[in-house]
Amino acid sequence: MKNISKFKKLPLLGIIVFLMIIGILLSSCMSMLFGIAKKQYADYGVYDKSVADDQSCELRFGLVIIKSFNGAPVSWGNKPDTNMGHVKIPAGVNTIVFDWVSQTTQLTDTQRSGNTIKYTYTVTTKSLKNITFSNVNMTAGHTYFVGGGKGNDGDFRFWLLDQTNMPSGFYGDTVPKPPKASKAPTEFEGKWKNSFGETFVFSGNTWLQTLPPYTGTNTGPNQIQLKGTFSFENGTMTLHYNETSVDGGMWVNLKPMENAYIYKYFFNGNILLLELPYMLPVTEYIRQ
Repeated sequence: MKNISKFKKLPLLGIIVFLMIIGILLSSCMSMLFGIAKKQYADYGVYDKSVADDQSCELRFGLVIIKSFNGAPVSWGNKPDTNMGHVKIPAGVNTIVFDWVSQTTQLTDTQRSGNTIKYTYTVTTKSLKNITFSNVNMTAGHTYFVGGGKGNDGDFRFWLLDQTNMPSGFYGDTVPKPPKASKAPTEFEGKWKNSFGETFVFSGNTWLQTLPPYTGTNTGPNQIQLKGTFSFENGTMTLHYNETSVDGGMWVNLKPMENAYIYKYFFNGNILLLELPYMLPVTEYIRQ
């Protein structure tokens, strides 16, 4: 299941950008800032305790305030200093209404008087109200993510994604331990490219994915690169997402977040078919 708001479509990149935001914060002082981020990820408990756990799913959100669930008012994400969190909700058909609020602080004036300097800051608040995902069919045991915001291309994008096959230790998921890098070649060895110009390069058990601007899974104006190690067994490939880079810039270390993408894969001659269940459909990659 993948639901996108009317503002702009945003498939996988939404999660990538969100993780990059946290990752950039983590890169300067990993353990301390990771702990701070975890504290800001608020636990809103169980919405309806009369619903059995095996009939529930988890709703996660970042950078938004959820104000209504199935017509009933809530205030998830409205705690001081955080609009990130998670809550257990009933599975089934649900409607979610949320607000996006952004505050920026800029230094607008400096005045000197003797040995005293007076700084004046201006706080700008921007918001979009009552963004709605209506009648979303949500599956028991799955995890969903609501987020959004304004991209550096000026477009607003909001998404409701089923990220069951994208576990992350940041959220408390159980994620397999990534294997150490090995040079031993696998059946995936080499470069693979899809019709959008997106590529995977597999070398030993390491992988590098390149997403050019404005392609199938990257609707933004910047090239995104991801890399890490991987394991595979019985038609399932687990890509551990350890680092990311934008437009060939600094690589940001995201290992503390323990991110993984769990793909299904198939071979058809020189074609590799990859599917990220609930997120991305089967996509053909041709060996280069």
